[in-house]
Amino acid sequence: MYKLKAYLRHLLTATNQHGVHSPFVYEFVTKCLYNKKYSKASKSCQVLLKSISYFSIENFKIIAENSEIENLIQKEFGLKTRQEGPYDLIYHDYPSVDILSNHLGKMCNDGVILIENIHDNKDTTEIWKALSQNEMITVSIDMFYCGLLCLRKEQAKEHFKIRI
Repeated sequence: MYKLKAYLRHLLTATNQHGVHSPFVYEFVTKCLYNKKYSKASKSCQVLLKSISYFSIENFKIIAENSEIENLIQKEFGLKTRQEGPYDLIYHDYPSVDILSNHLGKMCNDGVILIENIHDNKDTTEIWKALSQNEMITVSIDMFYCGLLCLRKEQAKEHFKIRI
């Protein structure tokens, strides 16, 4: 029941590209999120695949129980996850309080962290909120199914809720 209420709340408070006032996020939404679809993938996986293409990701790390995501990225882009940073993208399949402490120092400026299942339950939503409020995170984008944390030193801190 929590997830349904969270989804309805997200729909009421989220926007599309027309409600975005950040040039960086506007371009991400219009040229990445609302672009080509990977029809066989979940919404979170679609965001991951589109983000890899949009940000021209080369160095990434996948932290997930499901190895299918890593196989899909290798098949689609010919890329393999790396064990050593610095990373352009880190993907987590579930929110965790130690994500930033374990990986923030291994990220590039303009690096992104994509986290799936950010509204699975009350605890994951609280973890997402705490992660997005970290002072090192300048842009956070809540897409309900997943969330994107961006490290952009040149940008003011902003939080967005986007419908996908």
